[in-house]
This record gives sequence, structure tokens and C-alpha cells, in this order.
Amino acid sequence: MTLRIGKLSVELSYPLVAIMTAVIILDRSMSVIVCFAAAIMHESGHIIALRRCGAMPERVKLTLFDIAIIDQKKYTRSYGQELVVVLAGVTVNFAMALLFLIFYRITEVETLMLLCSANLGLGIFNSLPVDSLDGGQALLIILCRFLSPRTASIVLDVISFIILIPAACIGFFVLLNSQYNFTLLITALYLIALILLKHKKG
Repeated sequence: MTLRIGKLSVELSYPLVAIMTAVIILDRSMSVIVCFAAAIMHESGHIIALRRCGAMPERVKLTLFDIAIIDQKKYTRSYGQELVVVLAGVTVNFAMALLFLIFYRITEVETLMLLCSANLGLGIFNSLPVDSLDGGQALLIILCRFLSPRTASIVLDVISFIILIPAACIGFFVLLNSQYNFTLLITALYLIALILLKHKKG
């Protein structure tokens, strides 16, 4: 399923459309919709930064597990421009969290507090220095200023595993104690799998 916003093509996978339709109908708390809205704000930050750098992407792909911006000019920008693009998403999340908090203090509408929490949580999560997250990509850009790309990638992988392996262990204990909360465990294992898959392809 493809939508066009100006010159930007937005591709939505059918499983995502089906799940979001079900969520809209069944999720009375609106928590999933709020988290999805925070993710859209995050990706909008990247798109705005890309446009400011004169590299407006042609396509954005939204699937059940990922939002991918197809950026053909990724390796033509300067280190500074690339750092701005990478950090734009979390910057928007933190800015929106502050804005929603201010509006919540004024209106006391609970949905605004949900939006604040979702943006804050997503911003903090994506700031972690882990490969595949914005924080990890920002760290890689900085490391590449002083190290070879291969060495920088190895350093990032080591830091990523130092963070993800304890996170997976904590997630496992959270699951055992709660009997239902598997979010941290699945997230950590998913990110570890992405790193291993990257090396397998390499």
C-alpha cells in the first residue's frame, strides 16, 4: 500500500495496516497509537533534517517491525551533516515530550501525558549507543573521525553487546517475575540479532 505526500512515497505493509486497524478498534487505552505517533514524530525529524541538507528521501517504508527511510545520499554528506540527520529524530522526541508536558500542565488532559511519556521513552531508547539505534549511529560517525571504519564498527559492536547482554538478562528476570512483560527481552534480542545478521551479510 503506497501513499504520496508531495514527492515523498510512503509504503505501508499490509500486516502493519491490519494490525493498526485492529489496534484502533480494540485499544481503549490508546497506548499503542500514542507510541506509533511518537515513532512518526521521530522519523519526521530525520526527514526534516534530510530536507535541510538538500537530500529529501524518495521513499519511506513502514513495516510491522521497522520504519525505514530510503536515503540514497547517505554517504555523500559531511560528518557534521550526517550527525545532524542521525540525531534529529531523538531531538524531535525530546522537544515534543517537553511541549506535551507543558500542555498537560495547562490542560491536564491525560492523552498529552501519554504522548509526553512515549516521546521521552523513545528518545531515551534511541539515544543508547547501540548499533541500529540513533545513538549508536551517532557514536559510529564520531568514531570514524578518529578510527578506520572497520575499527569504529568493531568498537561500536563491543559497546552494543556490553549494553544489550545485561539488558537481555534483566529482561529475562522481568519476564520471570511478571509472567507477561517480555518487552525488554524481545527488544534486546532483536537488536542483538540485527548486529549478528549484519556481520553474516558482511
